[in-house]
Amino acid sequence: MMRFPDTTSLVLGFLAARVNAEVVTEVPADRPDRFLLIWRNGGPSANRIVDHPLITVEAWSLDSTDAADLAESARTALLHETAAMPLVRRSTEITGPYWIPDPESKTPRYRFSVQLTVRAQR
Repeated sequence: MMRFPDTTSLVLGFLAARVNAEVVTEVPADRPDRFLLIWRNGGPSANRIVDHPLITVEAWSLDSTDAADLAESARTALLHETAAMPLVRRSTEITGPYWIPDPESKTPRYRFSVQLTVRAQR
């Protein structure tokens, strides 16, 4: 039986190798000065072979310019280098980076989402 890969883990490893920041799936209790937060935000399968996960990325930093730069680095990698991820065939931008500071801490952050086209594992 074929299974879809864990796209959150794929993207986490992919981005960790390409950006100069920690990449996490939950906001750390002891937050680093800059980091990427990623999660799967839904997305349908087309059939038993092809999945279309929606991945959201937040770039956090102490400085808004740095948060924007970090988001752009992650965005560029996800839009232009996805062939480096096993089973990922395509990446489509759903929302470009937008400003969304953390409401509690006022920490600068940018958010964007991409939809991947991913083949099932054999």
